[in-house]
Amino acid sequence: MEVHMILLVLTLGAAAAWKTGLLHMEILDNKKGRRLFLGVALAGNFLGALATLGSGSGTVYSNGHRLVKSQDGDYEEKFLVSVDGEKAGSIYVEVPEKEGREENETEASEELSEEETESRKLREALALYNEEKDDPDYYYLPAEWEGKHLDWKSPGDYSGTLLASLSMFAALVLLVKQVQEEQEARKKRAEQLLMDYPGLIMKFTLLVQAGMTVRKAFQKIALDYRRKSYKQNRYAYEEILAACREMDGGVSEAEAYRRFGERCGQIKYKTFSVLLIQNLQKGSRRMAELLEKESMEAWDERKRKARVLGEAAATKLLFPMMMMLAVVMAIIMVPAFLSIYG
Repeated sequence: MEVHMILLVLTLGAAAAWKTGLLHMEILDNKKGRRLFLGVALAGNFLGALATLGSGSGTVYSNGHRLVKSQDGDYEEKFLVSVDGEKAGSIYVEVPEKEGREENETEASEELSEEETESRKLREALALYNEEKDDPDYYYLPAEWEGKHLDWKSPGDYSGTLLASLSMFAALVLLVKQVQEEQEARKKRAEQLLMDYPGLIMKFTLLVQAGMTVRKAFQKIALDYRRKSYKQNRYAYEEILAACREMDGGVSEAEAYRRFGERCGQIKYKTFSVLLIQNLQKGSRRMAELLEKESMEAWDERKRKARVLGEAAATKLLFPMMMMLAVVMAIIMVPAFLSIYG
């Protein structure tokens, strides 16, 4: 049980440190991962503690003990025995004791160590003790032997401890996996935002040049997005929808645009939000020109990004191409060698 208590204290201590901010690591910023870790670790430790308690391992019988004789046949059970507080070793007790075991052991081993000799004497004493008892239902472990006090202890069962340890390991694995999934989702979100930015800024520029106000252009883009059905959400347009809802809810335009840029988290979108705020503060005299310039830069950035992705795809295809080359070489060379050395 000591191991379970240590694991419980460590888990609860880590939870308290996370809550108070004393333990701050990037891997621990994931709230879902922390909940998974705590849930799996505490549940596994609790089940392991129940298994340890139910196993009865480590129980000390200082006043003797009796074992139930099985009607189906004999069985063997291991005990750790101490003589006057000094550990004498482990003994496998057979219920009922097999006849002629001591003679076979003597023939098999001519020279016995002191511990083996003591263990054999104790087994002989057990056999004599139970012959005197002559109990058909129970096999007895005496509390004394040759004037010495005997303590019998069942050996430890580590299945509960193993379960708790595996649960702790599984909790750590789940925490790391959850963090990796969140990082991957953030990466995909950032890539999608960058890929959608040129089209978004171009459409916004066309709407503004057509005579729409900035707010009306935002609402038009949001309306077109809701009418179209996408297999997955487009984060940039979802943020535009959120900005429109904020403005409809009473948030000022400048504050809504500022929040839009912060939620997107990309430099391009923050620059775009700054342009929109400046338009509200200083007027729209150069708004169309600035938006057109930003649109051209965004398309250039997208083309550069597309070239980088293409080069990355070519690199990933290098290994499959090498494998295909090896297969083709084998198809050509194997028949040639067979024809030469056939």
